Parts: sequence; C-alpha cells; structure tokens
Amino acid sequence: MSEHPSVAIPTATSASDGDASAIQTVTHTPRRDLRRFALLQGGALLALAVIGLGLYYLWHQGYYYYRTDDATVSGPTVTVAPPVASTISVVSRRVGDTVRQGDVIAILRTPAGAIVRATSPINGTIIGEGATPGEVLAPGTPLAQVVDLHSLSITAYVEETHIKDVAPGQGVDVTVDAVGATFHGAVTRILPVAASALSPLPTGDYASGNFTKTTQRVPVVITLDGDQGQTLYPGTSAEVTIHIHE
Repeated sequence: MSEHPSVAIPTATSASDGDASAIQTVTHTPRRDLRRFALLQGGALLALAVIGLGLYYLWHQGYYYYRTDDATVSGPTVTVAPPVASTISVVSRRVGDTVRQGDVIAILRTPAGAIVRATSPINGTIIGEGATPGEVLAPGTPLAQVVDLHSLSITAYVEETHIKDVAPGQGVDVTVDAVGATFHGAVTRILPVAASALSPLPTGDYASGNFTKTTQRVPVVITLDGDQGQTLYPGTSAEVTIHIHE
C-alpha cells in the first residue's frame, strides 16, 4: 500500500479536447504539509523568543545599571598666585613637574624691592603654568595650577530623572578613554545642585520668558578603588556604569 494515497478529482474539459470529461489525478502529501507547518511555527516561536530575550535584556540593563559617558576625571586642584603686585624674576618649575608642599615655583619682586616666593600649597603635579620672567602680575593673578594626581575622582553627570536611583555606596565601573582601562569604585557624594548652576553662562532668558525646559544633570562624585598603576589626568573623559540595583 502506498504511503501517500492518490485522490482522483473529476475536472471538466472543453469540448475541443475530444472528451466530455476527464479524470485528473492529483497527489497530496499530508506529511510534507505538516513538516512545513511545523517549521513555520518553530520559526515564529524562535522569533518571539529572541524578541522576548531582547526586551528582557533591555529591562535588566535599565533596572540594574545606569550608564553615561558624560563623566570626567577630576581632582583637587589649587591655584598659585602672588598676594601682591609683583614682577616675575625666576621660574623654577614648569608644567609636568612634580612638587611637594612648600616647593618654590617662582620668585617675584614687588615694586618696593621685596622678594616674594610663590610656593606649592600641596604635594602634586603642575598642570598649568604660563609664567614668564619679567612679567608683571596683579594680586591674585594665577601663576600656576597644581593637582594631586593621587587623589583623583570621577565626576559623572546624572540626568535628574534618574538621580533618585543613585545613592552613596553603590558600585561603579569606570572606563577612562585616555588609558583604555576599566576601574572600579563607588559613589561617594551627590552634589545638591544641577550642573547648569555651576556654569558661569545662563541657560535661558528668564526676563523675556524665552525658556526651553531641558533635562538637568546632577554631579555625582565617584571614588576609585585604585588607579591600577595608570596615570590619570584631570579633565579627561570617562564612561561610568552605576550599579543602582544589586
């Protein structure tokens, strides 16, 4: 007996064919149709599974982590400046030099002939210096900037719509673009002010009413567990992932 039975289907033909009627035999294969249906159904289920996994991944990442590339390396920076009007006589240190607290960066002389020694108030590295012998500086004019590269932190700017999920103590993964390395740390401080309030430039014309509402960003300070032997520099960019639910 044949596995796939044949079914005879009568069909009408035109008189020009010479027969009033004819029998056309059509062979159906139920098993092949079932296999095709099963494949289509399996493909649909697979597509739904992939979509479901993708949606779960997006939910999981959004619930457990907050990511932003709006972050920079920052550190305690001090400015060295003469307390009185004076003329630079000697420049002892330049950008990139390591200094200790009390080291002389430049020697200046006042109009009365008194000698002023501009010294570093902290241990650190000079990251800004533009002193030229013979230059006259007014009181408080920056002579050099010194930063402690061993006390660096990361400042991340978190959108105000997400700041409620961030809290001190949460773990953070930090990737610094300049060195291409990933560091670990924790949230230590959330500044109670929007980043726009720290900017010297206004963000809207309040008097005229020309104001466009924008999402504000809140500075979050992250302390690193260690620098892994890498040298980080203030102002360089970073990407952070904050573990907001663990």
